Amino acid sequence: MRIRANWRIRQGFADSLGGKGKPMILSEFGGDGFYGFRSPNREKGSEERQADIIDSNLRAYMERDYISGMFIWQFSDCRVTEGLGWLLARSCTRNSKGIVDEFRRPKLAYETVQRYFRKR
Repeated sequence: MRIRANWRIRQGFADSLGGKGKPMILSEFGGDGFYGFRSPNREKGSEERQADIIDSNLRAYMERDYISGMFIWQFSDCRVTEGLGWLLARSCTRNSKGIVDEFRRPKLAYETVQRYFRKR
């Protein structure tokens, strides 16, 4: 029930800013998943946990008729700048939030996305 109330608040906020009746697109959702790192405990950084995160996002978004579309944060893993601070300090200087790795090998999250969009 609380989750539904939070969505109503978000929709009301968008409506109050002139968005009423306009398409709503959600973007930049996802999670880390290192290719080949599997964990029955669904540890942070595992392909299972990444797939769970994307699954819960897609399920929530697709249940709402006022959401017209969505963009997963990143299709493919990639190299990033080696930097300081939480934003730039990434393991192995990689952003591992893609649903495929840098060689375009699909992760479990890729299959999760396929399940949702093959139905449509």
